[in-house]
Amino acid sequence: MVVALLVAGGVTAAVEPGASGAPAPVPDFSLTVSPPRLVVTPEEIDEPQSFQVANRGRAPVDVVVDRVGFAMDESGKVLFERDAPRSAAGWLKVRPASFRLAPGAERGVTVLIDPPPEPEHGEHQVALLFVAPAGAGEGNIKLNRAIGTPIYITVPGPIDTSVRLGDLRTSGAFSTGGPVDLTITVDNLGTVHRDFLGPGALKVEVNGYEVPFPDFTLLRGDSRDVTVRWADPPFMCLCHATVSVSGTGGTSRRSATFVILPLRLFGALVVVALVLYVIAWLPRRRRVRALGADQAPNGHTNRDRDDLDRADSGV
Repeated sequence: MVVALLVAGGVTAAVEPGASGAPAPVPDFSLTVSPPRLVVTPEEIDEPQSFQVANRGRAPVDVVVDRVGFAMDESGKVLFERDAPRSAAGWLKVRPASFRLAPGAERGVTVLIDPPPEPEHGEHQVALLFVAPAGAGEGNIKLNRAIGTPIYITVPGPIDTSVRLGDLRTSGAFSTGGPVDLTITVDNLGTVHRDFLGPGALKVEVNGYEVPFPDFTLLRGDSRDVTVRWADPPFMCLCHATVSVSGTGGTSRRSATFVILPLRLFGALVVVALVLYVIAWLPRRRRVRALGADQAPNGHTNRDRDDLDRADSGV
């Protein structure tokens, strides 16, 4: 059995518009879930949470709703795991747990959260899997299609949003120009996830420029190396880069210094200067040689030698 799994917000099937600009044909299977993720605060735990599931395809779809914990790998990819740490999979009650959607139909799904009496403080994660089981058919391979929707649940109690930054690294302390890569390690020391998205993205400030890192989410207890490419740095500079982020434990800040110096251009300027020098030096050298040709041995010129010859002959 094979499962085709997407993180929510996507559609399990998509097609491009035709070359003529005509509307794209409707696929047989197309399932959407909204919202693409859910953040539940301590004040909202006792409230029912809702999702909307829509069938945008041409065929009816049977949907089974499952619950599973999840984690993230070093690249930020969501990994759905039954035994993921701080899983809240056993806390959820889903209504309905299965249903059929006709083409073009939508259906609401209600989620009730029932945490244990004394849960660990902080945030717990769970994902709802909206699974379209493979139907009966020929062949040995069956394809289940599913959309995973992350849910972040924070229980009542102290909340810590502390983040620690590691060293800020560049693609080199010395650059001859062009794009510069900046990388930093971000450790989530708090008890809830941290979103660095959109206006709240992590940024590096370099000599008055503000360069945002790509969007990412960091689960509690996780660490991530994130990299941004500064595509348009100045022609040359002594650059001072700083990254800072605030949390419950205060502000963590890291800096780095690097040099941008276009050595190729300087090399070309040196070559041009040498050529100009040679061009200016050659005529002077020729004049010196011409003057030397008129110079006799022992410091006498040719004219002086003629005068001496006349004196010796008594003229």
